[in-house]
Amino acid sequence: MKKMIWLGAFLILFAVFVLTACGTRESNDTEKDPATEEIDTNGEAAEKVEPTIEQVNDNTYRYTLVNQTEKAQLFEFTSSQRFDFSLTNDSGEVAFLFSSVSLYLQALGEETINQGDELSYDFEIPALELEPGTYKLAAWLTPKQGKMYEVTMDYVVK
Repeated sequence: MKKMIWLGAFLILFAVFVLTACGTRESNDTEKDPATEEIDTNGEAAEKVEPTIEQVNDNTYRYTLVNQTEKAQLFEFTSSQRFDFSLTNDSGEVAFLFSSVSLYLQALGEETINQGDELSYDFEIPALELEPGTYKLAAWLTPKQGKMYEVTMDYVVK
């Protein structure tokens, strides 16, 4: 009986050590994140990932990233959300934030933009009860790490 107790205690202790060892891997962060890697251009215009935002029709807009670098750009995400956008008034108050009214899957994902290619997301600004005036429409990428590539434009409410 005592042998069974000691054997059980040994197995529990062994399991604790094994489980503790899981996930304690040392991280080697010597690799550069391609989204934030700078390119030495010897004083020439730097090649980069260029964000743009354009109006497609009445309330539909397109957020685009164009890869003007010499390498493919990889972006990792912690959810199904890939971008976000907001409307900000003249006082700097956020009048609308897309992610505050959206639901996303908690799933890892990634997007790759090859050299010279682009990645686009179309979005629609919902009918909002906003005061007339000029708002700042901002859109940005939501990667796990690295640059978010925010871009803004004016959004006029009549």
